[in-house]
Amino acid sequence: MANRNRAEKPVDYNKKLKIQVSVCKRLLKEVEAYEKEVIYNENRVQKMRDDNKDEYDIRKQEEVLQESYMMIPDSKRRLEAAIEELQSVLDDVQNIPDIDKQIINEAESIINNTVE
Repeated sequence: MANRNRAEKPVDYNKKLKIQVSVCKRLLKEVEAYEKEVIYNENRVQKMRDDNKDEYDIRKQEEVLQESYMMIPDSKRRLEAAIEELQSVLDDVQNIPDIDKQIINEAESIINNTVE
């Protein structure tokens, strides 16, 4: 009940939009990193097979590969949720005159490039 006497802070939409853009950028990088990791681990397993490495070592590397495979859908799901939130924030700020146009353009670019 202590908040009752305090005036509510106005929402800083520039900051809110910038934070959401940063979240989306980070998650895009994360998805990309996991996809690269999968390719790297697939190549590593294949090389181990080609070099007739120990079966135990190959199985362990395959387990690492499976973990990499499992991370991609989770990262993509979190990215989709972040993009939905970004779209929501972008919709909220459309009629606010003092919003930084550069941040809006960046947000729209992220949405357009990931929805394709």
